Parts: sequence; C-alpha cells; structure tokens
Amino acid sequence: MSRIFSISPKRGVGYDVPLHLKLGTEFLVLLISLMAFLSILAATGIVGLGHITKAWTSGLENSITIEIPAANVSEDEVQSLLQGLLKIEGVQKAQRLGQKDMEKLLSPWLGNVSSLWEDLPIPALITVTISERNAQITSKIAVTTRKISPNATVDAHDAWLSDLLKLANGLRLVSLGVFCLIMLVTATVVAGAVRSRMAIHHRELELLHIMGASDSYITNQFVRYILVQSLKGVSFGILIGLATLGLLSLISRNNPGTLPEMTLSGAEWSLFVAVPLLLAIMAVMAARITALRVLREMP
Repeated sequence: MSRIFSISPKRGVGYDVPLHLKLGTEFLVLLISLMAFLSILAATGIVGLGHITKAWTSGLENSITIEIPAANVSEDEVQSLLQGLLKIEGVQKAQRLGQKDMEKLLSPWLGNVSSLWEDLPIPALITVTISERNAQITSKIAVTTRKISPNATVDAHDAWLSDLLKLANGLRLVSLGVFCLIMLVTATVVAGAVRSRMAIHHRELELLHIMGASDSYITNQFVRYILVQSLKGVSFGILIGLATLGLLSLISRNNPGTLPEMTLSGAEWSLFVAVPLLLAIMAVMAARITALRVLREMP
C-alpha cells in the first residue's frame, strides 16, 4: 500500500529539492484519491438525477388525464368525448383506460380489486397524448371537454411536473455545490502541502536562488511533484469510483426495487473519468499559484 501512496527514491531523481522524501506524501495521495472518488459520486448524482427526472416526466409531459365521475359516466358521452378530442389539432391519441388498466392503478392501494369491481364506483378515465405541451392545445381540450361532459375534470399534471422539476433541479444544484466544495478542499489542501514543503526546504530554495535559479524553474519542480501525486491519487480514485458504480448497477439489476436503473451513454461514462482529471488540473494550478506566491515573498 505504501508503494501506491508514495514516490520511490529513484523517481525523485531530477528534483533539485529533495521532494522524493515521503513527508506526508501518503496522506496527500490518499486525500486526492478520496476527493476523486467523491467527485465521481457527485457527477453520478447530477447525471442520475437527469435520468430519473426524464423517466418521471416522460409519462406526464405530453399527457393529459380527463376524469368523468362515476355518477355521471355515460358510454355515449365517453365516446362523444373521445371523438371530439381526436378532432383537435395536436392530439395524437385519446383512449379510455380499460378495466385491467384501472386495476393496475388501484391495486397498490386496494390490492386485488377484481372481485370488488362491480361494487366500486369507478370513474371513467381518458388519457390524451398530445404532440407538444402548450397552452393552446390544453385550452382546446378543456373547452371540448366542458362542452361534451360538463362534470368531467381535466388534469394537465402541471403541478406535478413543476414540483418534480423543482425537486430534481434542487438536488442537482446540491450535487454541483458538493463538487465545487470538493474542488475547493483539494486546492486548499494542495496549497497547504506546497507551503509546508517549501517551508521544510527553505534553505535549499534560498541556495537555488543564490545559484541563479528562477522562480519559474523552482515552481515547475513543485508542480511536477504535485502532478505525479495527483495522477496517482486520481487513478486510484477512478478505479474505486468505477468499481462502486459497477456494484450499484449490479444491485439495481438484481434487485429492481432498491435502486433506480440507469443506462449510461459513452459520453456519460467518460464524464466519470474527466471529472477527476479536472480535479488533478485544479491541484496543479493551486500548486503553481502557491509556489510562485511563496517564492515572491522570499527575500
């Protein structure tokens, strides 16, 4: 394990400052690995919520439900309403839910309702599929419904869609905030690590200055050191993150009721690798800025 989280002395060759010494290297790589893993989880939350939102809204976005109370159900009225709805421009389909469909809707709350079908006052439900959701089509459907069946209720699911989108967008913002916090923590820790190393090797740095080494030359050594550590940490974090995603995917397939099942595209899988690499870039930038600032403060 120590080989994973440290640089060997041979790899230290090329550093004018003895950066190859451990001095907390294991902790730095371990922390970057953890940050990379958490960044993958945050990216998973953002992508996953997008899939879940699409699945939730796909059945409601272009659908309108019309309910005729059980006391006012008339087969002639239902057929007239269906014919009237199909004449509206933008309406692709209008159909009445059958007994089996109604049983599926009621079974989660009432169990097996087959034997109670004759005794239950069941309203008539009509589902209308529209080409696109806009106020003009919705208004025409409402007007036609009131004209043919005054007692019917038109539900465009606007409230449901609005609440679902607000919830999903709020959670995605939280995931984005967590990712930004991870980037900030990583930059802060790397900056602290660079400052600590520069304080430990203060005399060596002064000697390099006396010998004529420029600030950019010294900074590049610290940047190279942080880059190596970051890539090691990020690689380890990516492996753990992808293994975790594979495990969660396996659980969702074998136990459908536990986790939502998602099918990820190639671009989305590549995102889980790109996000930790962005973390490494942030670490290198923090190292460069910190090293240059410290060197400029030196006499």
